Amino acid sequence: MYASWGVVHRWADPVVAYRPYCPFVPVIQPVKGLNVSRSVYHNAKALGSVANTDTVVATDDNYGHKEVISVNPRLYDYLLANVREPEILRELREETATLRGSQMQVSPDQAQLLAMLVQILGAQRCIEVGVYTGYSSLAVALALPEGGLLVACERDAKSLEVAQRYYERAGVSNKVNVKHGLAADTLKSMIQNGEGGSYDFAFVDAEKKMYQDYFDLLLQLVRVGGVIVIDNVLWHGRVADPLVNDSKTLSIRNFNKELMDDDRVSISMVPIGDGMTICRKR
Repeated sequence: MYASWGVVHRWADPVVAYRPYCPFVPVIQPVKGLNVSRSVYHNAKALGSVANTDTVVATDDNYGHKEVISVNPRLYDYLLANVREPEILRELREETATLRGSQMQVSPDQAQLLAMLVQILGAQRCIEVGVYTGYSSLAVALALPEGGLLVACERDAKSLEVAQRYYERAGVSNKVNVKHGLAADTLKSMIQNGEGGSYDFAFVDAEKKMYQDYFDLLLQLVRVGGVIVIDNVLWHGRVADPLVNDSKTLSIRNFNKELMDDDRVSISMVPIGDGMTICRKR
């Protein structure tokens, strides 16, 4: 039996104990009303580990010590190797990787999930807020049936040029209605034009400070039973760090809290990519 030093972070909400495959194990425990850190001595063998990967487990015994995979580079490479990525999407991803801001592009596993949600819903009419070079919107357009529609909202003209080139190459330009400009203005105009409740699916990956505004507008446009997916809800882990309080982090943290209490939707926060919350309109 061996033991090691860990670190306890204490703040208001329950968090997790991180179990890396090494002797140094940060243990995170909830304590009301405190924002401090200290070192503790604990038995690492008692926590256990999983060979070649990492796991997390809630420190609250009521969760039954359920171990959840924490994706490391080796496991993520394996995951990506099991994504069915169309050739045209691979080409767009690789071109985007050479551009400034390429980290804004969704990952292949995220795009695959978005496409599957569209197919499961049998979606005909979709909206995307924040297109960038078009990887996620192209994945959605490819999943739409003939006669389907994707309204793609993006304010950056250079990024849209790349996206539109790939829409054309993929043969889906007829499905994509590109809206160049501020997304909030576009969504308001759609509502004013009587399009409320006529969309099946929406994806948001745009200005973080505008998330609540986008969400409220999209709720008017999406039908009951329709789905809205919000990207970056875990924001590189910053939302869970009480010492990080920049404006974007605060916006996402506050949005997550509001969404948790929003009875207009059913929700599921999924740790894929930078975190996505899937919302179904009630």
